[in-house]
Amino acid sequence: MKEKIKESRASQYLIAILAILLGVFCIVNPGGASAIVGKVIGIVIAIVGIVMILSRISDESLRLPAIILGAVICAIGLYIFSNPNGMLKLIFVVFGVLMIADGVSGISMAFTMKGIGTPTWWPSLLMALISFIFGVLCILGAMDLLKIQFIFIGIMLIYDGVTSFYSLIKVHRAEKGVVDSKIVNEKDI
Repeated sequence: MKEKIKESRASQYLIAILAILLGVFCIVNPGGASAIVGKVIGIVIAIVGIVMILSRISDESLRLPAIILGAVICAIGLYIFSNPNGMLKLIFVVFGVLMIADGVSGISMAFTMKGIGTPTWWPSLLMALISFIFGVLCILGAMDLLKIQFIFIGIMLIYDGVTSFYSLIKVHRAEKGVVDSKIVNEKDI
């Protein structure tokens, strides 16, 4: 059990580091970040369409509709790749959803900290609520200028990475004081 927690914590630290690095990239080069993200999304969608086409060529049932659908998906992917700015609103919404999800997760961790008696649980709750608000602002598209949006995403990613580090350290310290035991027999009580 403790090994799984350590592995989970290590992956959460890695995600926090990647969020900070990506955030710095978005702030330093917002135009480049938006173009790269748009092109990667276009490539992935085009590949999904190609895989759909190839998987249905040898299949006799529902072959033509699936091939047409795969071709349409592939064409959408190629369009996004050639015009990445057209998809940036969707990218902003995706980042917003991720920030909201991270905020909800942080709120849950804060209440876990409160439940195990950590007296400083409220800063984690406050940071999680700010992440949640950042996510809502992303979805609402509070800013219409593309470069400003990616700078905003960069700030959110850095904030998310730093607050994740803070929460992970606090939870780790709080867990050190909790004894993990199993009652096997009533006499053990």
